[in-house]
Amino acid sequence: HFPNGIASYVASVRRGLIAKGVESYVVASELGDADHDPGVSRVEPGGGDRSLRVRLIQRAAGTASRYLGMQQDLGFRAARAFDALDREHTLDLVEVEETFGIGAVIRREVRTPLVVRLHGPWCVVGPNLGHAKDKEFWVRCAAEYHAIRRATAISSPSLDALNQVRAQYRMDLPDAQVIPNPVAIPSAEARFSSAKADLNTILFVGRFDRVKGADTLLQAFARVAKQRRNIRLLFIGPDSRLIEGNREVGFEEYLRDQVPSDVHSRIEFRGARGVEEIAEERQRAAITIVSSRYENFSVAVLEAMAAGSPLIVSRVGGLREIVKDGETGLFFEAEDAVDLAAKIERLLADRELAARLGEAAHLDVASRFSESVVAAQTHAFYEGVLSRG
Repeated sequence: HFPNGIASYVASVRRGLIAKGVESYVVASELGDADHDPGVSRVEPGGGDRSLRVRLIQRAAGTASRYLGMQQDLGFRAARAFDALDREHTLDLVEVEETFGIGAVIRREVRTPLVVRLHGPWCVVGPNLGHAKDKEFWVRCAAEYHAIRRATAISSPSLDALNQVRAQYRMDLPDAQVIPNPVAIPSAEARFSSAKADLNTILFVGRFDRVKGADTLLQAFARVAKQRRNIRLLFIGPDSRLIEGNREVGFEEYLRDQVPSDVHSRIEFRGARGVEEIAEERQRAAITIVSSRYENFSVAVLEAMAAGSPLIVSRVGGLREIVKDGETGLFFEAEDAVDLAAKIERLLADRELAARLGEAAHLDVASRFSESVVAAQTHAFYEGVLSRG
């Protein structure tokens, strides 16, 4: 129910595993208002029954750094949730993202084998978000390092992210495995088609922040809008604010100060929306754009390709492992608004090329990244982890 890459990954891989007969459970720090199946539960808030040892560790961690405080608090609460599940169902394995290094705490408190999955390593994503490499940055990286070092096994959606972690933390990680993120493949009726598309609409799905390259997108759109009076941009995603040096800039402020005023009326900022609404817009938009400064293995790209949407993406990170330039989408050079504008013009002018790219993307994603394909890889990886003890 959350338009978030990790949440989308969990939902997709779980569906694939269930289809293979693998029993699975999800523990989340936050749940939406909709009904959930019995396999999904929430990490309980509050202190709970904590020993003196745990309370002393958490107090020391919170005093040293807010990130260490978050690591110890959330990690311990997640460990309690896993322990409760283990008592009821006897878990074979636990998987957790690297965020805040909570895996180190879970590994300390839970005996079940632990896989840490590299969804967005801070040592890679933090600088691309614009965060300074200050004390808090390095403390969070240290927490992440310890979670990775203590894990039973490591998986990563992209080879790019795995290799950057190896280099940044000087780890060999010889048994780490690259397993792509999966995506649900929509029916033919739910896919893009030129016949029902609005050829004057460009779609962006992502946060307004530095790492998603929203500023590059807006600058490129302003260039295209000068030549095409009917073109419009639909921006779906939260305003997470753009870090520029020592200041943060919101969407409206950036639009006011950096984008010509005569273009504003053709930019619709819709904010965060549910997956159903996003899927509907993908069917209608002439082009989907992912303008990130960095991506590990973008679910937004996978979903656009699965829908057959003509796609333009930045040539960065794991996107180079998903998109085939000129075959399933077009690349532009990251942070280059002029290049992005040129690629937009190319797809708007050549609708045959756009349709061909979209159809090829759909077929390619279905063969490489469907839920069943990735679930088989994930299950085989889990079995290998357990067989090694």
